[in-house]
Amino acid sequence: MLELQRASRGPPAAFDRFMKLSLSILFKQTFLLKTSTLVEDVDGEPMTFAKTLAAMAFVAIGFLCFSPLTEAGGQSTYDSPPPAASQIPFRYGTDRVIVVIDGSVNIRRSDLKAYVDDAAQAVIQIYGRLPVPLTIVRVEVTNGNRVGFATSTYIDESEYGLIELSLGRDTSRASLNKSWTLTHELLHLGFPIVEKSKRWLAEGIATYEEPIARVRTGMTSPEEMWADLIKNAPSGLPQSDQGLNYTRSWGRVYWGGALYCLLADIEIRKQTKNKFGLEHALRGIARSGGTAASDWNARQAIDAGDQALNLTVLQDLYTKMALNPGSIDLHQLWNQLGIKESNGDISFDDSAPLASIRKAIENGS
Repeated sequence: MLELQRASRGPPAAFDRFMKLSLSILFKQTFLLKTSTLVEDVDGEPMTFAKTLAAMAFVAIGFLCFSPLTEAGGQSTYDSPPPAASQIPFRYGTDRVIVVIDGSVNIRRSDLKAYVDDAAQAVIQIYGRLPVPLTIVRVEVTNGNRVGFATSTYIDESEYGLIELSLGRDTSRASLNKSWTLTHELLHLGFPIVEKSKRWLAEGIATYEEPIARVRTGMTSPEEMWADLIKNAPSGLPQSDQGLNYTRSWGRVYWGGALYCLLADIEIRKQTKNKFGLEHALRGIARSGGTAASDWNARQAIDAGDQALNLTVLQDLYTKMALNPGSIDLHQLWNQLGIKESNGDISFDDSAPLASIRKAIENGS
């Protein structure tokens, strides 16, 4: 989940962080969506309003009763450097990731390191590098055995990307391997924190590119990737809104945005004879300065992506799908890509018209 607003000052105190997150969730629940928030629960599904309130109340009581808000002298624990033993540093060329663990976990350090490294390597598959030079991943340890919800933003004053991730202290290596959450949040840092009405663009990019990135690093299979898209794509189709810029539906924000990305990827590959894809437009945006560290709006990002490939694909699709309802024949699309689904099982037809594009999406150009 991408925070609606970037942070314009240093990290706040722990209580302030919690209250801001709580108010943010309530705001999004009340004003952005009709029936669900943009926070994922431990199963990767949208949290309903009732689940959101219940979880917030439970965490608030435990937080206030058992967690000290400040160290001696009134200094925020969030601002204080944690013990070195709770930090895990990573370096990828000139880019760094530092994992800070708030609490004790029953997870082997090597397993947690592998989870973070897998996510970073997946994102590098899309952007060619990590989106920002420094990323802090703050792990909030909870009871349980799964990866929970997460948020991402950029801290302007200290110049780093911040991901806050909930992690059950008894999470297994198998559960870590199945979790897409950290990859999704790292991808968010490669795109501007755009205005609310364009949020579908940021969420669509992360939703679409995350499984592709994980396929390319062997963390999931092409069959699983396409099965998930086929299952969820219908929720991204036009409903009563007049276009993605006007939607209030969770499905439209995430999966409507993902469909925009899929169609853009296909069209870019058609026009460049499969030499380039959407990932190259995204790299162009990031290299031009349009990451989460920027103050860019959606229009600037779209223009930069098109200019990077000397095309107008992103703008053309934006006009069709963001400003108008658009129309997509999903059955025809899957047939052209050579994807066949039967009772949840996926098979491929390599003689289909767009089979070569499907393979390039999976493997990279």
